[in-house]
Amino acid sequence: MLLESPDTQPVSLIPPPVDAQNLFEMFEYTAQNHPARGIYILDERGGQEFRTYAQILDAVLRVGAALQHHGIKPGQRLFLAQSTGFDFLTSLFGTLALGAIPIPLPVPRADTSASNPLSVAARWARLSKRLDSQAVLFSSHVESALRPRIFPGSPFQLVSDLPALLEKSLTTSDFTPLRPSRNDVAYIQLTSGTTTARRGVLLTHHNILQNVQTVGSLLQVNDQDVVISWLPVDNIMGLVAVVFFSIYWGVDAVLIEPDRFLKNPADWLTAISNHRGTLTLAPNYAYHYCARRCKSSDLEGLDLSSWRVALNGSEPVRAQHMEVFSRRFRPYGLRKNIFVPVYGLSEATMAVSMAPPEQPLVIDGINRAILEREGRAEPLPPSGAPTPAERMHIVSIGKPLDDIELQIFDDHGNPVPERVCGEIALHGDNVMTDYVASTINTDDRRPGLTRLVDGWLFTGDVGYLADGNLFFIGRRSEAILTATGRRIFPEEVELFVNAIDGIRSGTATIFDIPDDAGKTRLVIAYETQSGVDTDEVDTTLRSLLSHHLALEPDVLIALSPRSIPKTRSGKVRRFLARQLYLDHKLDRRHRNAFDLFTIVRGLRKIRRDAARTTQSTVDRVQSLFKKRPED
Repeated sequence: MLLESPDTQPVSLIPPPVDAQNLFEMFEYTAQNHPARGIYILDERGGQEFRTYAQILDAVLRVGAALQHHGIKPGQRLFLAQSTGFDFLTSLFGTLALGAIPIPLPVPRADTSASNPLSVAARWARLSKRLDSQAVLFSSHVESALRPRIFPGSPFQLVSDLPALLEKSLTTSDFTPLRPSRNDVAYIQLTSGTTTARRGVLLTHHNILQNVQTVGSLLQVNDQDVVISWLPVDNIMGLVAVVFFSIYWGVDAVLIEPDRFLKNPADWLTAISNHRGTLTLAPNYAYHYCARRCKSSDLEGLDLSSWRVALNGSEPVRAQHMEVFSRRFRPYGLRKNIFVPVYGLSEATMAVSMAPPEQPLVIDGINRAILEREGRAEPLPPSGAPTPAERMHIVSIGKPLDDIELQIFDDHGNPVPERVCGEIALHGDNVMTDYVASTINTDDRRPGLTRLVDGWLFTGDVGYLADGNLFFIGRRSEAILTATGRRIFPEEVELFVNAIDGIRSGTATIFDIPDDAGKTRLVIAYETQSGVDTDEVDTTLRSLLSHHLALEPDVLIALSPRSIPKTRSGKVRRFLARQLYLDHKLDRRHRNAFDLFTIVRGLRKIRRDAARTTQSTVDRVQSLFKKRPED
């Protein structure tokens, strides 16, 4: 089938590799059938490198042989703590070729206390116990953190960066790739850790192959498509929705180091322009971040006319943010209706529902007061809401994918009719096998958290259906029940807070704390820009929330930059923010428990104590860090 490209050149739809039974065969198929296609890496320093899939496959086989030579067995779990780059890609598929199970980990940012070798060593040692991993491949700048000379008694049998691993290994002629079945576990995805400690999600080859095939078919992937992404490769969006998706469909991909995007979001748009990018995926905040942070001087010569689909997911999608983005970049050739809202989660491999591409957004206007008090999505009358605080507009995140059954359930586990809010639950080929058992706590299967029940994945997300469209409200476990009986979802409040001048975009968070009488007190915390009058911001904030939400927060906290804890993909970690507030450590200026001075002092104490007792240094290190909330 032929389509017309933006430049009126005919393009062809790409048939999926239907015979691939696992991710290695998928990669092998693409390398053989699309030998000129490949991946560009744009690193943090501004460099760019391209390798074809065929070239990467050669390196993959060498890595598989090297891992086998160093004693890694099929089925064994292997940490990959590597930055976005070819080392990660070859390590990932080399592990898959061996039949081992990769577990991608986030790489600590070099400018944070969390990147201290002692802290890294302790954190990953704890993870190795929870996930039963005995080997790890690191990026060179953090690899030394787990060398035995720094961390005696390391739980890992293999600790190496990729060049060192390959230096003394057998040739690929001694290596035969393993070809597991579609129902075997392909890799373990760690959850973001926004509401609970990070859990290991067991995803099969079939989960991944089925989901990327379904999404690609809906997007009508063609031979002119180019995927552009800055998403972390340890994240489900960056790995499944970008890396596996691009390789499955045999299209070029441009991968940008996440820190490069955060420092200069215009680099993402420049990559789209230079590489004639057509497909992107990002959380909602990223589009708003671009609209607010990109300087006109960085956009000279920008041409976004090739961009046909901007998938928007991972958090509530906002019509106003997409509109602001469209207005900001329309002079640079941005087409209408490029936004495609999508809903998904790690436990469902990638996508659950998706709006149709190249179509106007479906927006539902409902009464906020009725939603908060009665849990019904009552449509607004033609005359509109009686007051601004009763007006609420929600963007549809599409209809469930064809191979997914989706229902909304009430608190008692009963299905509810359309326009009644409840927990989103689904059943289908994309649903995970289960969690890694050792990463589940006793209370992690309670209502409000993501869990499997009789083959159904209860997501812990609140939403409703209307005319077959799915509408997302927020996390059930994060909803705040006020003293007046309102059920408030943090994202709605944070939307207004983040819109205020002087507040750093995407940093607002709201949570509740009990007072001495046991009543709920609402706390709103946010980071301010330098030189801002916080009293003026507070006055504006209270006025805005009173007018638009009829909400009176009890406590407002202005914080220094980078105080609000987030996941690497940019999600605010509200539970951790709440705990840090209760511990009087929310502001980064006062959070010094793990600064360099404290680390050195703690290490000296460990050495002194270890000299007087029989307890090992390793046990001391682990006990020092065992209660950190970031895990």
